[in-house]
Amino acid sequence: MSYRLPDGRPLVVKHIRAVRLLTTCADCRFNISTDCEEGYYGVRLYRDTQSRFHVGVCIQRMDLCQPVEEFVVGDACDEVVRLRESDLRDMTA
Repeated sequence: MSYRLPDGRPLVVKHIRAVRLLTTCADCRFNISTDCEEGYYGVRLYRDTQSRFHVGVCIQRMDLCQPVEEFVVGDACDEVVRLRESDLRDMTA
């Protein structure tokens, strides 16, 4: 979120919301407020020992990481896109 201070200087802060991916997080053993450390915060890019890139959607569930090529055509990517589109509609309504 961006603000402008009274003297004109910009102030930018990060606002973290408790967000879950409805399908991806639905049956997760961490999907309760006391165990899920972060919820869905955004995609992360990781590199494995063979320098291949993988996309992750959770810091606690590395088993959800997928090679980039699989992620971009998969259900988790579609779910992230739907979430972002929904956020955009909500923020501009």
